[in-house]
Amino acid sequence: MNKTATKKRNCRPLRCFWILFIVLASLAATGIFLCRRPPRIYQPNPVDNPEQVSLYLTHQLGPDFYNQVQLKKPFELRVEQDGLNDILRHWIWPQKAGDVAFSDPMILFDEQAIYLMGTVEYNGFSSVLTIIASPAIDPEGNLSLNIDSIWLGSLPAKTLISSLAKYAFDRSISAFENDPQLEEIVRSIIYGEPFNSTFEIAGRNVKVTKITLETKILTLQFNPE
Repeated sequence: MNKTATKKRNCRPLRCFWILFIVLASLAATGIFLCRRPPRIYQPNPVDNPEQVSLYLTHQLGPDFYNQVQLKKPFELRVEQDGLNDILRHWIWPQKAGDVAFSDPMILFDEQAIYLMGTVEYNGFSSVLTIIASPAIDPEGNLSLNIDSIWLGSLPAKTLISSLAKYAFDRSISAFENDPQLEEIVRSIIYGEPFNSTFEIAGRNVKVTKITLETKILTLQFNPE
């Protein structure tokens, strides 16, 4: 074997290393690009007076719920997508948890799922987080969110986000010591388990008995307890 062939053979491990490095770098660059690429449907609208309470909440949704729950019998409440987004836009943003900031939330309803979207920022890096869920009441009367997928930008990230959420929850479980019901709900959501669908709203205990999705409309059926 001549020297040229021997030299080429000895360089093969180095060539393999660089080829692997280039492939991984390309995948990383693609991942960063996809993470930074927002979904086309993400188009949050600014609000003129964010410090004011949403008129949809005070003049429509709130009164509808309050008037119905006073009758102390099962009732139905229709929640409009645009109205719910108006309520969200009038909250204080960004909301922060440690080094993570969440802002510009947006919710979409279609016949199969709910899309919860928002901008997540961590140490100067930002991406649009999308959670797609198909909530339903199971035969035992418990609520399951049924998270179908989670995306960062245009990159599927359910496994990554789920692992991070479980880690963060387990590290901060002491924060829920004064609110065991909230702990149960958060734990159930993170671990994909059903939870009790009875909530206290406006001083009344009500149980969600049915969830129906339509384009731009979420219909909830309640049973006062």
